[in-house]
Amino acid sequence: MGSRLKNIALAGLIAAMYATLSLVFAPISFGVYQIRIAEALTVLPFLTAAGVPGLFVGCVIANVFGGVGWQDIVFGSLLTLAAAVLTRLIYHLSYKKGNRLLALAPLACLWGGGIALLGVQQSYPISIICLALSIWLLVYSSRQGKEALPGDFRVHGSRILSFTLILVPLYLSRDFPHWSALLLGGLCLFGAWVATWGLAFIWLRGLNPNVMLAPLPPVLLNAFGVSVYLAPIAGVNYWFCVQMVGVGELIACYLIGLPLLLLLHRRRGYFFN
Repeated sequence: MGSRLKNIALAGLIAAMYATLSLVFAPISFGVYQIRIAEALTVLPFLTAAGVPGLFVGCVIANVFGGVGWQDIVFGSLLTLAAAVLTRLIYHLSYKKGNRLLALAPLACLWGGGIALLGVQQSYPISIICLALSIWLLVYSSRQGKEALPGDFRVHGSRILSFTLILVPLYLSRDFPHWSALLLGGLCLFGAWVATWGLAFIWLRGLNPNVMLAPLPPVLLNAFGVSVYLAPIAGVNYWFCVQMVGVGELIACYLIGLPLLLLLHRRRGYFFN
């Protein structure tokens, strides 16, 4: 009974925090050009089941006062609930035997998608070699970084060289006629590089690497789902809306939410069951 009451109280606290953050930062929490800071809390279902109802109730309250309309209250809140359930599911899958490396699947898709989008078949062998070296250097620099002194050239030099290597496929594809595919391919490679760095950092410090997946459901569901009703309301193209909402979600969920998750993950005994 005590544990149940604790979870109800925790869900209420999460709901209050989500609604408060959304309304305090209202100018950037609603609309096409949004970075909803409260979405950083969407990682919490990875740590506690109370995060699922908490986020849903908080989102309903925020969207009631957000002024976007009934579509956001109904569909936006349901998408937040669905994302929270998926994040909780990722938690359960992550700790099953043999599932410790689930995070490698989207990572492989980013690397492979980046090369495929660049679209120059003649450069595939060189690109693959460069990207393999880039990944190795990132892992090497993360391993050395655990014991290196500040300013150690082995660490920083390896990361700089690693980043330089992901530019090679872009250079080889410089004459590719479809600039949109070239841009998206470049973004995929950059995202894969950052994600690989983060995954290596987390893994080598003894944390569950699947925490990298916790922010993914809200990013995808909001970018593609919210845009279905938000684009017509705002009078913009659907794919443009997907990009804008997606970028905002990446900032909130990964740049803010993931560090929050890592911090709480190390100290989960103080806050969660």
